[in-house]
Amino acid sequence: MSETKHTPGKCLFDKTGAAFSFDHEHNGTLYVRPLVKVFIQSGYGDDLHETEDFEPAKYLVAVERSSLFEAPPIVALNADIKAKTAELEALKFEAKKVIGDLKSERSAAEYKLADAKRQLDQWMQTHKGMIDLGKLLDGKILYPLSVEENRYHGARSVPHIPKMEDINGLRVEGGDFEKGKEWRAKRYLSDHYGSSFQFFDTEEERSAVIRSEFDATCGKFREKPNFTVDIYTSTTLHYGTLQEWVKTHPALSIPEDIKAMKAANDAELVERRKVLLAAELAAITTSKAEGSLT
Repeated sequence: MSETKHTPGKCLFDKTGAAFSFDHEHNGTLYVRPLVKVFIQSGYGDDLHETEDFEPAKYLVAVERSSLFEAPPIVALNADIKAKTAELEALKFEAKKVIGDLKSERSAAEYKLADAKRQLDQWMQTHKGMIDLGKLLDGKILYPLSVEENRYHGARSVPHIPKMEDINGLRVEGGDFEKGKEWRAKRYLSDHYGSSFQFFDTEEERSAVIRSEFDATCGKFREKPNFTVDIYTSTTLHYGTLQEWVKTHPALSIPEDIKAMKAANDAELVERRKVLLAAELAAITTSKAEGSLT
C-alpha cells in the first residue's frame, strides 16, 4: 500500500488534535509548521474589528509520518480517553476496597486491643493483693488505706490508715484442682482487726482517694444536712462526722458553703434560744409580780 503524498500547505493533525501545515518530507520524516492562532484587525477608528485565524508558524518541526493524520483523530482520542477513564475507575474501586479492608482490619485490631486491655485491667484488679505483695517483697514502699462504705448513712466511713505492723498480708483460700476447687486470693489485704484495705504506689495517690471520698461525703451531707456536733457516731452523717474526717486527715477542710450553712443554722438556734429565754424571763417576772400583790 503506497503512502499518501502530501502537498505543501496541507493541514495535518497529531493525536492531540493539534494542527500543522505540511512543508516537505525527507526520508519518512515530515517537516511541518505548527498552526498558531493570530488576531487580525480590520477597519479604522471606532469601526475596528478583530477576528482570529490560524496561520503556519515561521519555524519547522520534524515529526514522524505515522504521528500525523489528515483528519483530527477524534474517534481514537475518545477511545483513549474512555480507556483511561475506565482504568482510573478500576484503580479507584481497588483503592476503595483496599481502604475498606484496612479500616476493617484496624477496627478489628482496635477491638482486640481494647478487649485485651480490659482483661488486663480485670486481672490486675483481681490479683492486686498478690501484685502488691510482690512489690513489698521487692522492697518497694507502699501506702495502705482502708475505705469502707457506711451501711447506715450510705456515705463512706472515715478512711483509716492501717499501721504496717498490723497488716496480715495476703489472704489465700486453699484449693484442690483434682476435685475442681480453685485456689483463690482475696482481692484486698486486711489488718489484724479484719479491716480490708488497699495499697497505693504513692502517698499522692492515697491522698487523692481520701480527698475524693471526702468530697463525695460532703455531697451526701448537702442532700440531708445535720448539724449535730456534740457526739461522733458512725450511724449518722452529721457535721461532727465531717469534723472527724478533718481531725483524722488534717489536709482536708470542710467546704465554705457547708460552713456557711452551719453558721446560719447556729444563728437560727441562737435566735430561737433568745426567744425561749425571753419567754421564760417574762414568765418569771409575771410570777413574781403576782406574788407581791398577794
